[in-house]
Amino acid sequence: MDSPELFQHDLRRTVVLGAYLRHWGMPRDRQRFSRETDIVEVYLFPATAESPVARFATVGASSFVREGGIRSEFLLVLPADLGGATFEEVAGFLMDFVLHSRRDDAGVQPGRGLPPSPLVPKPWPTRALLVDEAVGEAEEFERLHLGPQHIELWWLVPIHEAEYAFIQKEGFDAFSELMDDSDTSPVEVHRPSLV
Repeated sequence: MDSPELFQHDLRRTVVLGAYLRHWGMPRDRQRFSRETDIVEVYLFPATAESPVARFATVGASSFVREGGIRSEFLLVLPADLGGATFEEVAGFLMDFVLHSRRDDAGVQPGRGLPPSPLVPKPWPTRALLVDEAVGEAEEFERLHLGPQHIELWWLVPIHEAEYAFIQKEGFDAFSELMDDSDTSPVEVHRPSLV
């Protein structure tokens, strides 16, 4: 007989993964992380002719309730070659981020920068992160529903250390303006710093 936690995870996977499949097609890889009854999966949706970027997305991160009752899954959008990293490196990094986000002092929310981390895949010079809403994705991702639970999809954008410092000093809106005025894509982990 299934445990209630496993049943909840299966329901969460049905809703969240179903939305991913509708918009991004079939995943190429999955890595599953579990501890006791806690299960988080990381899926890779590869670049296609219609969508030239690769997407890594979590299923199960939303089983944890953040301050304010917010439940979220995480999305990492990368160039087709993953910026020189392997699937395992990126999936492991994303899972490390999920674990970090559950700490009481993490303060993970849209518009917030996170300092450089040694856990970022080694080939990337962008070693800090910006958490944002899933800009450019389908409106469905603004709020997924699992019964009475609302789940948000948050985009993790790799940024340079100088950009992280700029966000800390000048704020998210000032950095957003720099991004909007730039010709480089935030998806490109090897882009030059905007500051």
